[in-house]
Amino acid sequence: MHPLTKWVIDKIEKDYKDDVALLIGIKGHSTDGDEHGEIFDYFVPATERADELTETFIIDGVGHDLYPRSWERLENSVNLNDMPIVLDNATILYSRSEEDTNRFEECRKRLRENLHNDTFVYGKALECMDKALEIYRSMIFEEKLYRVRSESDCIHEWLSRAVAYLNHTYTESAIYSESQAYNEDEKSRMYSCPEMKTVPEDFFTNAKKLLETDDVEVLRKTVFALLKSTRSFILEHKPVSSSASDSPDSPDSADARDTLAISKVDYRGLANWYQELSLTWRRLRYFCQNNMVEKAYTDACYLQEEFLYIAQEYKVQELNLLDSFDRDNLLLLAKTANRFEEIIQGILADHGVKINSYKSVEDFLAKRG
Repeated sequence: MHPLTKWVIDKIEKDYKDDVALLIGIKGHSTDGDEHGEIFDYFVPATERADELTETFIIDGVGHDLYPRSWERLENSVNLNDMPIVLDNATILYSRSEEDTNRFEECRKRLRENLHNDTFVYGKALECMDKALEIYRSMIFEEKLYRVRSESDCIHEWLSRAVAYLNHTYTESAIYSESQAYNEDEKSRMYSCPEMKTVPEDFFTNAKKLLETDDVEVLRKTVFALLKSTRSFILEHKPVSSSASDSPDSPDSADARDTLAISKVDYRGLANWYQELSLTWRRLRYFCQNNMVEKAYTDACYLQEEFLYIAQEYKVQELNLLDSFDRDNLLLLAKTANRFEEIIQGILADHGVKINSYKSVEDFLAKRG
């Protein structure tokens, strides 16, 4: 046992025996044999008094940070909202009780289950993409090289995390090369991702460009290329059906899974969507017939967004409305919109869902009484 580890454990047992649940060391943070993280990394407090144990100090140029990480924060790691490495690569150096040890091991177990859940990691990858895009929205207006470089690295880190999750693993930093992605040296875990076997197209080629260029515009274009390829990679990994049951009796064939997915579509919900959007179709026809270009385009864009939504939510084919927009021929747009309306009506009819429609107010009142 390292003398510093023994020093902390002795201090806990003497002064904080009822206040500290666990003392944890982390493998994978060490650089040049400094044993950082392995000597100790954090403690799990059982009472507020345990926070008194918090201390930072430097010995021979190596910084040590003894800090609290609550059970709640460990739950964030379980759910990939905080560093997974603090659970996955953890060593229990001290435990107050068997119950505390078991609770920690249960957290670690659930983390690994989440990492191997296709639906879960797909959702986390989408979250990472959103965070990358949020930074990119600021970066495209930045002119200073050091700022663009910093933001490029942040973006690439989020993209690396997304790719890692879809490989059923994780990374704590941006991955720039094959040697980082395939490096099995456990000591470098903080800066590598040894289980990252599948990556987006040109992922490492573009990542390498981030290290080689000092041109702001090249950095922007390279980041865009990384965003685009990673987005495609994420969409390729979308689970076929999150409801395709975990039971052992689930059908194995792709056709059977597709049938299962279709059977769970809420066509009554699709009918409600259509009934709400029917006014938009009516307005769009009116704007097209009267050559009201701006208003027609606005409603066409709104409908297009809704078509993208129902393609995901109700498994409807992706309907392409906006390619029909021509400011000099709005009737083409109206014709396409009408055809798509008939498609929606046909889907509902095929599944026996009646549209709640009436010819007039009098008709409505007569039938609804």
